[in-house]
Amino acid sequence: MMLAAFAHPVFDSQRTFRELLQAMARPAVPRELPVLPPSPAPIAPAAMAIVLTLCDATTSVWLQQAEEEAVRHVRFHAGLKLAEQPRHADFALITDPVSMPPLDAFALGDPRYPDRSASLVIQVAAIRAGDSGHRFSGPGIRDTATVAIDELPADFWQQRTALAAQLPLGIDLYLVAGQQVLALPRTTRLLEG
Repeated sequence: MMLAAFAHPVFDSQRTFRELLQAMARPAVPRELPVLPPSPAPIAPAAMAIVLTLCDATTSVWLQQAEEEAVRHVRFHAGLKLAEQPRHADFALITDPVSMPPLDAFALGDPRYPDRSASLVIQVAAIRAGDSGHRFSGPGIRDTATVAIDELPADFWQQRTALAAQLPLGIDLYLVAGQQVLALPRTTRLLEG
């Protein structure tokens, strides 16, 4: 049985798009998505909201866990193309971050077209803004922002720091937990200590 998508596709995707824009404009600050559509396992509803909002028939998406029901659901509701390899995807949906491919396995763009890079939607256990966690700086962040993100691979931040040296090439991240989304564009820097 096929699950529904957004109850009000136009309005719900517009509201979600505005929140995603705000998340990118104010990196490292968790935001609450306005509406969560039903989604098949292993895809979290917040990740499905992003896919339904940002992906269409011109978009290629790599699913880390391409379960049959999930594939049917995203193809039916978003009309997107599935990429067979992470390197060929415009978006990647990471449902098990601990076993995800290395970040440099995804499209980083090229010097003439840095926008031809991947955006990763990563499902994590929890996102907590506050005094403990990683500190970030960069465009859209006043001074610094501190946030803790649970359930990423042990070397995730070292990989991301290595990619930062290749700006303007790189990847943009949407991290989701529950109803929260946190964006980390490639221009957001992780601070030491």
